[in-house]
Amino acid sequence: MSTITTSDIVSLQAIDSVELSTVTGGYDFSKAVEAGNAAAGPGRQAGQTLGAGFDAGYKVVTGKDSTVGSTVGGPLGAAAGWAGGFATNTYDQLRAPATK
Repeated sequence: MSTITTSDIVSLQAIDSVELSTVTGGYDFSKAVEAGNAAAGPGRQAGQTLGAGFDAGYKVVTGKDSTVGSTVGGPLGAAAGWAGGFATNTYDQLRAPATK
């Protein structure tokens, strides 16, 4: 049995609250959430497509049907899409010119 050590865990870089206060007009959390919500749908579609591809590949290799990829792919894709949209908007607010 393997164990997980703290060196195995990847941590996210924290955003200093002082940086948020330096954003022209202030950091708009709701904008970041909206961007995440907008990206969740395309992420779900991508996840479902990749999941269906996994299921097809599994059948070719094993000869057995699987719904694991299509069942799990959509929710994972939506979560990844939401996180990406939220993170991109946050980055844009913190680093992009004030004209955006």
